[in-house]
Amino acid sequence: MKKLLPLTLLVSALLVPGALLAKNFEGTIKMQITDGRNKAMPLEYSLKEGLLRTDIQAGEGMTMTAIMDFAKDEMLMLMPDQQMYMVMPMKRAAAAAAGHTGEEPALEKTGETETIIGYKCTKYLAKSKEAVTEIWATEELGAFMGLGSAMGGPMGKGAAPQAWEKALVGKSFFPLRVISTAGTKQKFRMDVTAVEGKSLPATFFAPPAGYQKFDMGGMMKGMPGGNPFGR
Repeated sequence: MKKLLPLTLLVSALLVPGALLAKNFEGTIKMQITDGRNKAMPLEYSLKEGLLRTDIQAGEGMTMTAIMDFAKDEMLMLMPDQQMYMVMPMKRAAAAAAGHTGEEPALEKTGETETIIGYKCTKYLAKSKEAVTEIWATEELGAFMGLGSAMGGPMGKGAAPQAWEKALVGKSFFPLRVISTAGTKQKFRMDVTAVEGKSLPATFFAPPAGYQKFDMGGMMKGMPGGNPFGR
């Protein structure tokens, strides 16, 4: 059961920081994300009205998947190795990631524009004590729902939303390039590599056939010491 441990980290690693749903776009947005030191990880960000699914390829053939259902206010985590899934209220998951919230920087709109993979983007700056973040965002894909520090799960870092993510909450644009630097050192980078507008079936945002629901609370009660990981 120790294989489940990284997935418990992902429960908070893929949280939505409270942004609005991109209502006018349905399909998959492909990204590459990195913390500046590790190899870039592919991330697929799939949207359907009221639903978000994120699939991160964390290396060694491991894909971590989270599905958010905003109508039900719940997050669903897939555990392929165990053919199981775990459900938790999004409010509870958000509270779990609020241990170190950090500051919320002001968002400064610059006069610079650039076309990225066919979308007109405007450059914004988000400045905090930790970093200066350059954000190139388009108004053609609706609102950004956030990564909630998706890098946190696979790389073992904190899962609280980054400052630049908080600055985008409630804004009606989507970032196609994000570069955070501290001094001359790059701390984080996200690049959207493709946008595929398409109809997605409701089954894509549900547990695959044959998956069983995992009850973390029930399992902890049944284990010696109340801990399924033996610690």
